[in-house]
Amino acid sequence: MSYLPSLFVRRIYREQDVGGASMIPLLSLLVNSHVWMMYGYMGKTWFPSFPVFLTGDVAALCYLFIYWRFSPEQRRVTRTIGVVLAVLLLPSIYVIVGGLGYTGQTRAEVGKTEGYICDVAVVTLHLVMLRNLVNVVRTRSAASLNLRTLVAGTVNTYGWFTYGLVTSNWIISGPHVFVMVLHTAALLLYAVLRPSTHLVAANCAVTGALEDAPVVVSIELSPKVGAEASSKANAVAHNSPEYHALRSPMAPLPQR
Repeated sequence: MSYLPSLFVRRIYREQDVGGASMIPLLSLLVNSHVWMMYGYMGKTWFPSFPVFLTGDVAALCYLFIYWRFSPEQRRVTRTIGVVLAVLLLPSIYVIVGGLGYTGQTRAEVGKTEGYICDVAVVTLHLVMLRNLVNVVRTRSAASLNLRTLVAGTVNTYGWFTYGLVTSNWIISGPHVFVMVLHTAALLLYAVLRPSTHLVAANCAVTGALEDAPVVVSIELSPKVGAEASSKANAVAHNSPEYHALRSPMAPLPQR
C-alpha cells in the first residue's frame, strides 16, 4: 500500500506539476501509518506492524514533500499538511508521555489506548471511500474506482484481518471488518458498472439500432456546381502571375 502512491508521485516529479492529483491518499497514508507504527512500538510487535508502518510513514512524508514542491498552491498545501501533523502530534505526545510512565499506565495499557485511536483513524479514513461508493451507486458509474488500488487494498485488508484473528488481536482485526465490507462492495460495483462493460453495451445498442433502421440513400447531382468550380479554377489560373498561356508554335509548312 505504501508503494501505490508512488505511481502518480513519480509522474508529478517527472512532469514537475501535480496536475489533477489529489493530496488525500498521501495524507491518509501518513495518518494510518503513523498511528499504527506507534501502536506497534508500544506493543513491541517488531514484525510485521512496526517496520511496515514505519516504512509507510517515511514514504508518505517523501510523497508529500514532492507534492508540495511542485504544487502551484504551496500555501494551501502547507496549511493542510500542518493541520494533519498537528493532529498526529496529540497521539504522539500521549505515547511518549505514557511510555515514560507519566500517565500512571503500563506500557501495555498505553498501547491498548493507542490501538483504539488507530481503530478510530481507520474507520474515519474509510468514510471517504464509503462516500465514493454511495456516489458510484447514485450515478451508476464506476469511473472513480481504480481496479489496481481496489485489489491491492482488498488483499491488504484481508491480510491484516487474518493476522488479527491468528494473534487474537481484535484491535487489529475489528476495524478491518468494516474495511473488508467496503472493499468487497467496491469490487462488486466495479464488476457490474465497470466502464468497458457500459461502452460495449452502448456500442451494441447503437449497432442494433443502425441495423434495424431502414437504409436510405440520397444522391444529389449538381452539374452546375461542377461547372462553376471549373470556370473559377480556369479564371484563377488565367489571372495568376505564375501561369501564362503560351501560343503553341505552328509547324512549318512542307515545301514542294
